[in-house]
Amino acid sequence: KSDKNFPGSSQEINREIAGYIFHHTTKKLKVDVHNPAILATVEIRYDAIYVMDNIIKGAGGYPVGVGGKALLMMSGGIDSPVAGYLTLKRGVDLECIHFAAPPYTNQLAQEKVFDLVDKLRHYTHGQIKVHVINFTKLQLAVYDHCDESYAMTVMRRMMYRISERIAHKNNCLALVNGESIGQVASQTLNSMQVINEVVRIPVLRPVLCLDKLEIIDIANKIDTYEISIRPHEDCCTIFTPKAPATKPKSYKAEAFEKEFDFEKLIEECIENDEEIVVNNTYKQNIEFF
Repeated sequence: KSDKNFPGSSQEINREIAGYIFHHTTKKLKVDVHNPAILATVEIRYDAIYVMDNIIKGAGGYPVGVGGKALLMMSGGIDSPVAGYLTLKRGVDLECIHFAAPPYTNQLAQEKVFDLVDKLRHYTHGQIKVHVINFTKLQLAVYDHCDESYAMTVMRRMMYRISERIAHKNNCLALVNGESIGQVASQTLNSMQVINEVVRIPVLRPVLCLDKLEIIDIANKIDTYEISIRPHEDCCTIFTPKAPATKPKSYKAEAFEKEFDFEKLIEECIENDEEIVVNNTYKQNIEFF
């Protein structure tokens, strides 16, 4: 409430504060309402008035969880943690899924993934569940029955199928990954279309239209970059074909898939899902393949 000793309207408050600043600064100021040298923000509450000349921007976004929950496909590279952070920023909570291929991928590769998730959990409610899938048997079957140029496409289709089922079991409404258009062969629009068609769940790609330098910039800000570049390969990079198809065809991928019983192998992957909750004590309880 205003009284005779205190201005009541916003215009009166503007004049009082601006006048004080004008007469009590050592600089010679001119009034310029379009390009002011000093921008003062006034916040009036019941018990006090706060006057500020500097505002530090926060992360922005929404409270984590108000947008539901999604399953992040965490590879261990630079892109997927950034995609996870941007998803959390929009209020979507996360669980993660990681595909391991022991003995071709080692314990250090898994530790790298958990260290990345450990960074992400600080942007949420303190813990994130990770589903570790032993992908070796299915991945070897893909490479045994597919032409090398289609192996990556079919392998990603298998990962999407598994991720969708894990998502449904854990009340996740979408998948999230770090795909960026044209970055690798499996991330051309043609490849994404053929890979995406095996699932009905929405797939969110927060870094889709960012270039690598923009992604690295965010990775540095969230402190995941140095972890991501550790020299421990995941199952996607360790079997990279020499000449992967960049414009795969659905009918060719389906033909290769008919050469083996992938459904049985997918079920086996899901049955052996290792669930690890990454929190401030997870390193005491963690077990590796």
